[in-house]
Amino acid sequence: MAYNKLIPLIELATALQASSTGLTIKQMIEITERSRKTIERMLAGLHGLGLEPKTSVVEGDHHLVKRWHLDGLPSNILNLKTTERSALERHLAAMHKGAAKEGLTKLLAGQAPLLKHLAIDQEILIERAAHLGRVGPRNPVNEKLMLILEKALSGFEEVRLLYRANNRTRTVWRKIRPLGMVFSRFGYLVASVEDKPPITYRLDLIKAAELTGTYFRPSRDWNFKNWVAESFGVFHGDETLKIKLRFNKTSATRAESIKFHPSQSHKKQKNGDLIVYLTCQGHRELIHELCHPDWLGNVFIEEPEALRIEYRDYICMLQMALR
Repeated sequence: MAYNKLIPLIELATALQASSTGLTIKQMIEITERSRKTIERMLAGLHGLGLEPKTSVVEGDHHLVKRWHLDGLPSNILNLKTTERSALERHLAAMHKGAAKEGLTKLLAGQAPLLKHLAIDQEILIERAAHLGRVGPRNPVNEKLMLILEKALSGFEEVRLLYRANNRTRTVWRKIRPLGMVFSRFGYLVASVEDKPPITYRLDLIKAAELTGTYFRPSRDWNFKNWVAESFGVFHGDETLKIKLRFNKTSATRAESIKFHPSQSHKKQKNGDLIVYLTCQGHRELIHELCHPDWLGNVFIEEPEALRIEYRDYICMLQMALR
């Protein structure tokens, strides 16, 4: 087999072994940026090398969905390259405490260290790479809480939360089914109470959490990624609106390069303006984005009128800060 064909096979094999649940054909297409027919040929090629990817089924998948997983790659193939080890060490230095940082630390501890002169250069680079950290307002999240929630999410286990809702003075215990986490300015736990629609809980307002030992089965009709994509930001519950924005030619080029929402489509105008179409909830967070200095004075809400009214009301509330 030609060397230039072997490398993509090894990369695919590594991705298959790295996934605990296995990868679907669609996921392999996204990872490798190759067609379905090419992926099928690559899987056959792995069989030809004696690696033999196996199919697996994950509860919650559609019955027609197939996943492939691989075990038994030689350890020398999985050794980190110098550039990979260096990049991971820099990433580790910028991470916050938590399960992900602990896992990466263990991974690096099991790999050969950088040569001494490279390690010295690495330390200098880490010191200079303070800009890798997050900037702007943020709320610290309790490490113990995150470990409990990560365990509950991975095992579909119900949790008892001691929670104080925003603008409330009392904390209340509630039993929830965690479904995922999303992050914007704050971190949010997405969860449902029994079979009711999911809602969000701000992580910094969770005062305590306990695993219950009771497990649940997620609904086959609900998909976390699809749910997240319904809204412009974190919040759901608004009416879904068909939105038309006009960016003038001053900001059109920049706006054209940004993906505001999965539903987005756009059309360039002869005068240089850019029309952007969105279909989403989360109107307040969209308004926050439109007030960003990059767009202020350069973007116009053309439709719908309901959003234009909401935008005007928001501006009136902002003016109260000047009183």
